[in-house]
Amino acid sequence: MLILGINEGIEASVVLCRDGRVIYAIQEERLTREKGMIGFPTQALLSCVKQFGLDARSLDRVCFSNLNSPAAETRDALLRHYAGRSRTTLDLLRAGAWADAVTRLVGRLPGPIQEQVRSRQVARRTARTNPAVERELARCGLDGVPVSRFHHHANHAASAYYALRKNWEEPHLVLTLDGGGDDACAHVYLAEQGTMRLLAATPTGHSLGNLYASVTYLLGMRPHEHEYKVMGLAPYADEERGREAADIFARYLDLDPGNPLRFRRRVPERTGSILPRLMHDLRAVRFDVVAAGLQRFTEDLLCRWVAAAMERTGVRKVLAAGGVFMNVKANQRIAALPALDYFDVFPSCGDETLPFGAVWQCHVQWGGAITNIRFDDLYLGPEAGLDLAEARAKYGEDIEMEALDEPEVRTAKLLAEGHIVARCAGRMEFGARALGNRSILADPSRPAVVAHINRMIKQRDFWMPFAPAVLGERAEDYVRVPTSLPKPRLSPHMMHAFDSTERRADLAAAVHSADQTARMQTVWKDLNPSFYALIEAFGRKTGRYVLLNTSFNLHGSPIVTGACDAVEVLLRSGLEYLVVDRWLIRKRARSS
Repeated sequence: MLILGINEGIEASVVLCRDGRVIYAIQEERLTREKGMIGFPTQALLSCVKQFGLDARSLDRVCFSNLNSPAAETRDALLRHYAGRSRTTLDLLRAGAWADAVTRLVGRLPGPIQEQVRSRQVARRTARTNPAVERELARCGLDGVPVSRFHHHANHAASAYYALRKNWEEPHLVLTLDGGGDDACAHVYLAEQGTMRLLAATPTGHSLGNLYASVTYLLGMRPHEHEYKVMGLAPYADEERGREAADIFARYLDLDPGNPLRFRRRVPERTGSILPRLMHDLRAVRFDVVAAGLQRFTEDLLCRWVAAAMERTGVRKVLAAGGVFMNVKANQRIAALPALDYFDVFPSCGDETLPFGAVWQCHVQWGGAITNIRFDDLYLGPEAGLDLAEARAKYGEDIEMEALDEPEVRTAKLLAEGHIVARCAGRMEFGARALGNRSILADPSRPAVVAHINRMIKQRDFWMPFAPAVLGERAEDYVRVPTSLPKPRLSPHMMHAFDSTERRADLAAAVHSADQTARMQTVWKDLNPSFYALIEAFGRKTGRYVLLNTSFNLHGSPIVTGACDAVEVLLRSGLEYLVVDRWLIRKRARSS
């Protein structure tokens, strides 16, 4: 059975699944070169159609990632929405912004009335958006393919359960949490024997994701993109002042006293409209203390939620997905809960991975065996060298190319000598994290490389750490591992943070300078043999089986896709060395 999954919302993406196994996945931004694309993923779909020769006869089903397709908009339009949310209802009325004012007032109506109004609004929008995305499907040559739709949060849950369950027999709790989708912001499921049963749902308007995104905007950063920067800023603040700020956030949102598997706001307005309150309550609180208070509140609330779910059900195996679980520091706190037997988070678990859950649900719904569903890794995109000839023709006068017999050994030698090397090799990884195939690499024992990488290409905020990539068998040389995390395949997708060990000097440039934690990627020979060989070769030269790994992209741009993107970044930055598969590429020296 060949099933196509489409995320037609934030972080638009496409996934292709054959008989329960995902064989291709790509985000729209990697092809349009516009970061965080929202809406129908036309270019991603066309690339999939072209590569696999898809048509209406070859595909069995198309799955959309939402029951109600969201309206298409740009990132700039999303920022304008937040700017509008920062104004009070009275300001909106005075400015004649009647629609926004009405939306705000609806959010203060009694629950049942509010839900009736919102249901009518969603129905009117869906009557426009669902046919619109299906028309886009037809324009890509897939008219007539049967269409399935699954609930936004069921897709998040299915991605985690079908990919990460410890086994099919034992029960697992599956928790999802984000800003909202299909009029819910959180679900709790009990999953066993390949089926998922919904235990609790939190409607939109009671969202921790909304709160985190609003604070991100308040601090001058981009919501739905820079939340990780707020998380990274938090450890720099004074701990006591951070606790005081956390108490402010605790006045806004809590677990529902009647059912602690749900969230419930403690203020009249919906969490999506909380910016004016934040601006008032936090007006005299320093920026780093705001971040620390929000992060502490987030970790505490999530730990209480997970603990409550385990206590209610008696189930000690927990899986998670949804954008809030991109917060690796919160995941670290959850993994340390003493009652937890098993815990994992689906990689890159924002909306970009919704189609994974959709295609697996569709596979099961239409008779596919659950035992056929298998998830190993995210190296699911195009090959690096697919456009190498085009890159050579386009940039040949500006670059020098050297064929390498042993590219991993040569790259390791350059890194051991202290050079920074960009790597574009093999299939592109899907999602928010660079996992070695579209990465900038360096020796993490050299703290000076942080400033060097930032100066020549990344331009990251000064407080943001890089990440280490370590051979899986040697992970516990460098970090302390909670007993609840999967063994031996520990953290291959950078979804967990860890306390570093006494060997932290070996990865000093890849740990957080304030709290010495690391967002580690473990590298396994069977999942990525060439990246494994590179780190192994570096270890043989240095005694350190770990590299600094950061995404290969210009500041504000998506991760590179293939050779053309990679060479363009080389030429537009201070990078000296680029390896594309077996080719070492440098800028051509210009005669004076």
